[in-house]
Amino acid sequence: MNYTNNSLYLTDYEYQLYARHLVLPNIQISGQKRLKKAKVLFVGAGGLASPTLLYLTAAGIGQIGIIDNDYIELSNLQRQIIYNVHMIGKSKASSAKKQLNALNPLCKIKIYETRLTQSNQFEIIHPYDIVIDSTDNFDTRYIISDTCEILNKVHIYGAVSEFEGQVSIFNYQGGTSYRDIYPLLNYNTERTCSRGGILGIVTGVIGLIQATEAIKIITGIGNIMNQYLLFYNSLNLSFKKKFTCRRNRYVIHNTKINLPSFNFKNILISLENLKNILKNYMHLIYLIDIRNEIEYKKKHLYKAINIPLNKLKKFDNLHILEHSTINKNIVIYCNTSIQSQTASAILTRANIQHLLLYDIAL
Repeated sequence: MNYTNNSLYLTDYEYQLYARHLVLPNIQISGQKRLKKAKVLFVGAGGLASPTLLYLTAAGIGQIGIIDNDYIELSNLQRQIIYNVHMIGKSKASSAKKQLNALNPLCKIKIYETRLTQSNQFEIIHPYDIVIDSTDNFDTRYIISDTCEILNKVHIYGAVSEFEGQVSIFNYQGGTSYRDIYPLLNYNTERTCSRGGILGIVTGVIGLIQATEAIKIITGIGNIMNQYLLFYNSLNLSFKKKFTCRRNRYVIHNTKINLPSFNFKNILISLENLKNILKNYMHLIYLIDIRNEIEYKKKHLYKAINIPLNKLKKFDNLHILEHSTINKNIVIYCNTSIQSQTASAILTRANIQHLLLYDIAL
């Protein structure tokens, strides 16, 4: 990624606007020119994107793309701070563009009021250097991951749930990809995490980390958080980093039993298929609700037991689970994708085969 351009210059207005950047030893004029030349695409214009868009626009990113086909709702305003009550019912992409133009008219904003799909992924992502993942959708994340790897674009990942968040840098200098961390191979069905609860401030913290990493990558300063997955817990005010590595891509197969009439080739299963299976094979299914106890008591699927994610992580519980599910098929579910993926990764690392229910809404 080459941001150097000797012909690029800063105007007197820009010298004043970015004065506090220009006096930083690691940025100065050359770093600001790199920011001016950079092209960054935001996939999603919600809670994660709100602070990231504002700060990167203010920092002097030359071109920003925003792809989002959603409209602003009252419930968004608790965390999507780029919008206000006067924008309810309006397009997120066009509203964000209006706000950003007012903040820094030098930044070129291009919007795509559509979804990122397999039919437009290359056309939209190709012009940009960095893709900031601000989506809440499984399928879109896999599209971002695969496209960035093919086109050699940096993928800055962020995800939030309740009081926690995750950040990582994917496809940076041949490093890991999102699919390496969460290797679910097919994205032919829609799975979102938009229904779960979230402390609004958490989206701000994770979004600002994404913005910081983008600036570091563009200006070539600091240590980039590739090869690591950063976990943030707002209740404990803690940050933890876990090392990641590339792996051979695989599909998880179910080998415990053979249920006729149903294809268990992939780890993903729909609620409709699960219901059909339960009609005749309920005794072979071990259904686990990984939400917290309050959510579970409020409403849960019939015959589901409650093992919250924080308890599932414990080795002793994994050992008990493995032995109590002999000759049974584990199915896990949750309202949010980040927790579902985390639970799936935990079980996968423990060599516990399972299925992941993806279209649940409780």
